[in-house]
Amino acid sequence: MDTDRYVEHGIAVFAAWGVFGAIAVGFLMEGISREAYLLSLVGVAAAIAGFVAHLLVNAWFGLTFSRAEGGLGLAALGLVTLVFTVSWLASGLAQTTVWTGLTLIAALIATAFLYLATRFGVRGAFSQYHGRREGGGRR
Repeated sequence: MDTDRYVEHGIAVFAAWGVFGAIAVGFLMEGISREAYLLSLVGVAAAIAGFVAHLLVNAWFGLTFSRAEGGLGLAALGLVTLVFTVSWLASGLAQTTVWTGLTLIAALIATAFLYLATRFGVRGAFSQYHGRREGGGRR
């Protein structure tokens, strides 16, 4: 793939996440501030829609997630989980906020597992991390 296609792919990914990410953050923040779980669920759905949009962009350009994108996704999930856990333990969050955080984290993890299972199959996804060496031993 030539350089122009990589640039176009990057722009399309940023555009998709820019739209759906802004919607997700907006609805999550509004749902938390109003203690309205249904508004927060719209934010969770927008975050999942951003992931699906990223998949569609990848399919359109015939690419898959790069190592950098995978690392960024894992780092973002880790940061969200860390901030949520520290906030929950340190400040006694409202029940709506707790359910919103748990729902968001569970949805992101489930979406990632669903992607891996559909991309590599359940056994293949597991083998991506726990495969065998050529000599027969474990990695």
